[in-house]
Parts: sequence; structure tokens; C-alpha cells
Amino acid sequence: MRAASPGLGGSTGGLLLDPRTKLLIVVIVSWVLMSTSGSESRPVMVVRWLLIALPFLLLVLSRIYVLALRYAITYAALAGLPPLIWRVMPASNAMLDITLTWVGAFSLIVPGMTCGLYALRTTTASEFLVAMQRIHCPDALTIPTAIIFRFFPTVGEEYRDIKTAMRMRGVGGIRQPIRMLEYRLVPLLVSVVSIGNELSRSAVTRALGARRKRTSICDIRFRIIDGVAIALLAACAWVVFIGKVW
Repeated sequence: MRAASPGLGGSTGGLLLDPRTKLLIVVIVSWVLMSTSGSESRPVMVVRWLLIALPFLLLVLSRIYVLALRYAITYAALAGLPPLIWRVMPASNAMLDITLTWVGAFSLIVPGMTCGLYALRTTTASEFLVAMQRIHCPDALTIPTAIIFRFFPTVGEEYRDIKTAMRMRGVGGIRQPIRMLEYRLVPLLVSVVSIGNELSRSAVTRALGARRKRTSICDIRFRIIDGVAIALLAACAWVVFIGKVW
């Protein structure tokens, strides 16, 4: 089992998918949920609910239980709140209707975002680079995306450290919003610049822009589970496509 750096990708145990399969999951889940509505045929509705449950299943199988619980609660709240409020408050209110419509629409974005977060949590930058190299993806797209795999998790860790340090000093709570901006966000912005420079130097050191083919010790290959996942995704996409055509 590969070691996992918190927030920087890596296997957390359990399910092990190829990075290309994870990318396909993000694309299919986002496309199907954003292109369908509640008035579709029964097979399409079944596919929609299967893809909505897919992020939760992936996170549980990867033993990322906290994130799986957060996803389930978030989606249930976003998807269930508008119908509940409309039932309790049947009187028409334009501003309320617009707000609830946007809340319901955002619930369709959450599964795709969660799949992307799952890929980020379970894939290292080296694995992503090797996978994109296998499908001959141009470096102009691969390298910036690989840097993102390091950038946002590192910024998140930096913010948590700053917040912990300020909390120990009793500075910048909710009751002190101005001081919170001063003592948390300003150091974070300075750290972001430093992190960006360090990642750029790291990319140069690793010769990511070199024209020669890079080697890697990462074991990137399709397994049986990848074939099963791709077949299920293809079937879901086909059902949705046929439902739209017919």
C-alpha cells in the first residue's frame, strides 16, 4: 500500500482506480447530472440517482468516511431543502423561488465536485503526470493541472496552521471579523505567493517541461475494477444519450 500524505493525494486503502478512470468518472457524472432534469424517463432517472450515489460509494470504498458523510449530508440538505420549504410555504415569493431554484441547481454540481475531490485526495501529482503521459495529453494542460494537485491542498494545510496559531493566541474569532481578516487572510496571502514560487521551482527541478520522455516508479495500469467502472459509466452515458435522442 502506498503511503498517503494528508491532503496531497495517495492511496488511503481499499479501492484503487487508475487516474484516467477517475477523470472519466468526473466527466460523466458532471455531464449527466448537469444535462438532465426531473422530467426525464424512468431509466434516465435511475441513472441519475446511481451517479448521485457514486461519490459516496467511492469515498466509502476508499475509506474516506468523513468526506463521504459530509457529501451525503450536504447533498441531502441542498436537494431536500427546496421541496420542503415549498411545501411548508406554498405562497409564491419571487425572491424565495429564485433562491431555492439556485440551491436545487447547486445540488447537481455537488456530486461532480465531490468526484473531483475524491480524485484529488487519492491521486498523487506523479501518478497524474504518468497517466496523462500515457494518453499523450499536451504538457501545456498536464503540468498546470498537476501543480493544482499540490497547490490547493498545501494552501488548505497552511490556512489550518494559521488558524490554529491564531486561536491559541485568542485572535480573530467570529466576534472579531476585522482582526480575523488581518491575522488570518494576510498571512495566508503571503504564504500563497511563497507556495506558488516553491511549486514552480519544484516543477523546474523535476524537469516537467523537458522534451524527453520522463520515467516514473508509479504503477499506472488498468485493472479489472477499472474495466468494470468504465463499462458502467459507458452504459450510464448510453442510457442518457438514448433517452435524449428518443
